[in-house]
Amino acid sequence: MTEMEQKELEEAKKFLRVDGDLEDDLILGFIASAKEYITAATGLKFPNNSARADMCVKAFVTHWYENREVAGTTSNLDGVLTTLINQLKYTVPETDSNAE
Repeated sequence: MTEMEQKELEEAKKFLRVDGDLEDDLILGFIASAKEYITAATGLKFPNNSARADMCVKAFVTHWYENREVAGTTSNLDGVLTTLINQLKYTVPETDSNAE
């Protein structure tokens, strides 16, 4: 695990209020999936310095962590995520998306 992944994992676990390391792999998978989703939806690349992108990742991770049942709908993704994705797509400057 890279230093960046470790930092993201610790932030996500703090946000989720998860102790221990039993679900670390699951949470890391959610983080990777959230980043891929955001990149596909907006063109925003990671790492970046957008607080909105970070919050969007945390919102997706939280949603997927708390809603792991087989039967579900995307309607559980509330308007906050839709709004964040649209803001990232249309307002984050190119310089924010390439801070590597």
